Order: sequence, then structure tokens, then C-alpha cells
Amino acid sequence: MARTAARRSEAEDEELIETEPDDQAEAQTAAPAVSDSRRRRQAKRGIVETSGNTAAIARKDRPTPSPRQEAPRSRNFVVRFVQNTREYFREVQAELNKVAWPTREEVNRLTRIVLIVTIVSSIFLGAVSFVFGFLTTQIAENTPLATIITLALIVVVAGVWLFRDRLFRAE
Repeated sequence: MARTAARRSEAEDEELIETEPDDQAEAQTAAPAVSDSRRRRQAKRGIVETSGNTAAIARKDRPTPSPRQEAPRSRNFVVRFVQNTREYFREVQAELNKVAWPTREEVNRLTRIVLIVTIVSSIFLGAVSFVFGFLTTQIAENTPLATIITLALIVVVAGVWLFRDRLFRAE
């Protein structure tokens, strides 16, 4: 969509030329600070002209006030300790009120899941420990069958580990 500009008369042009420097100086001192990205967005929309003269960033002469008022702190160590302790427990209570607590049914279900996984993994690890302990004692007693079984287990585990990407490919 093409933009059309209205023509000004020569008298209006002369007035603008005479008043532009004053208007620009006022705009630079009175305009709020605008980030570069915002200035670019506004320029794309045609709101602000982009020129080599950018407005100087207006600095604040005072710090931004805190949203909550700080209570005056006592110089007494004991009083300060009690105040800090009260404030700590108030903040803990406020945070605990924000927590989404699970229902009793969810707690029971999740507890059962944790117990089942713990029992199954302990049985598996116990069996692995028993097998490797038995094989270790048999190797220590120089039993050739245990040595062959142990070497076969090492080869199988190493092979599975080396070729795990090919064996367990997710399709």
C-alpha cells in the first residue's frame, strides 16, 4: 500500500524550518529513553523518523524505589536476629502457600510406584552381585568353567555396549 503525503505551502515550510531546531531540542530533552529495538520497530511502522541525530538517553537522577518498604533495622544484635527469624518464617510460609500439593490418592499411587521400583531394582542388583561374587570365588579357586563363563559374559556385555546403537535403534 503506497503512502501519500500532503503538500505544504511555502509559508508552512518556512515556519517549520524556523521552529524545527527548538522543537528538536525540546523533543530530545523531554522524550523518554527508547531502546534501539523499539526505535527500529517504530521506524518500520512510520511512527518515528530515523535520522543520524538520535535523542540522548535520559538518565534518572535517583534510584528506583523498592516495591516494598523496608522496616528499620535495629542496631541490637538480638533484636535484629529475632526480626530476621520472623521474616524468614513469614517468607517460608508464603512460599509454602504457593506450592501445589498433591492429593492423597496421588501420594498413595506415587508411593506404591517408588516402593515397587525400589524392590525390583534391589532384587536385580542382588542377583547380579550374587552371580559375580560366585564367579569371582570360582575363578579364585581356579575352576576352568567359571573362567570361561566370566570371559563369555565380558565379551557379551562389551559387545552389547559397543553395538548398542545398532541393536537398540529407535525407529
